[in-house]
Amino acid sequence: MTWTSSDERWMLRALELAARGRFTTWPNPMVGCVVVENDRLLGEGWHMKHGEAHAEVNALAQVDPKKDLSNATAYVTLEPCSHIGKTPPCADLLVSRGVGRVVVASKDPNPEVSGRGLSRLGDAQCQVDVGCLEKEALELNRAFMHSMTSSRPWITLKWAQSQDGYVDPDLEAPFGRGGCALTGAQSGRHTHTLRATHDGILVGMRTWLVDRPSLTTRHVPGSNPARFILTSGQSPKPENAPVLSGNDTATLVCPAEAIHSPALLSWMQAGYGVLALRGLAFSEAWWTDFKAQTSIAACMVEGGAQVAQGVLDSRCWDEVHVLEAPERLGHGLAAPPCPESDPHVFARLGEDVLTVWRADSISAASC
Repeated sequence: MTWTSSDERWMLRALELAARGRFTTWPNPMVGCVVVENDRLLGEGWHMKHGEAHAEVNALAQVDPKKDLSNATAYVTLEPCSHIGKTPPCADLLVSRGVGRVVVASKDPNPEVSGRGLSRLGDAQCQVDVGCLEKEALELNRAFMHSMTSSRPWITLKWAQSQDGYVDPDLEAPFGRGGCALTGAQSGRHTHTLRATHDGILVGMRTWLVDRPSLTTRHVPGSNPARFILTSGQSPKPENAPVLSGNDTATLVCPAEAIHSPALLSWMQAGYGVLALRGLAFSEAWWTDFKAQTSIAACMVEGGAQVAQGVLDSRCWDEVHVLEAPERLGHGLAAPPCPESDPHVFARLGEDVLTVWRADSISAASC
């Protein structure tokens, strides 16, 4: 189909609105909606927060409920939902308001929605056109699209390093030392933004015990991801391990054969959960088991040079984010080598440099 400049302009606006929910919608997709008549804006909205009103609801709330919308067009970045979840079906809302035309950027891969929302609109004699700025819409929700079509979670690996390639000035830092920040405030905000777009976060046991990271989204809006700590299951909890209290939770991830290890008992008595996984750590089978048991749709791996190397070696990742500080350490714990392919993103964050690689640019990095 050939799209008019007007179609593309209004869909671009809908995509801009959708992106406003980047901190707060996960695990839902980011969605925007614009309602137009005779190239004049009637109402616009976006999905602001997981569990709350969808984009179509917020856009139509700005339109007089008595207005005839038979000549209006709704531009929606993702196929309107057709099932009852936390909110009523948006396809039914568009039909009940009598919207004459609906332009959709991309279909929803969610099996509960895919094609059904479009069919509901078509059955009601609404004109439905699909594919306007589809590439841009798929890019915006690439993690969601993956989570709906893959048995494993979307995986983002992130680490920070000095200019000369060290992640920590201490080769063997003592437990409880605390974190050693290499990068600045803008890099910190980028990290917290990543956390807000993942519902799980994984670190190695040494990172957990040495750096004692909070792994929260405190610098941006959005929910904290569930925390997971990789362990062999053979080491009992040291006295100075982080203490869990109240609603504070963390889960140890161990090999399936270690589930009955006596060492795990001390952790469980301290309030830690335990998750036993089958398969080689970071392999496709391992991540598939992880998703099946936790329902985590996107997991960020952050912390531990050895853990980062394991993820890279598995070639089972979707994005790698490396934040490089301008300082040189000259010694310490070496960072793993970065992917050899050309980066997808190269940007400055204050005095730091962000480089991002994507697996879709590396044919071998697809597990």
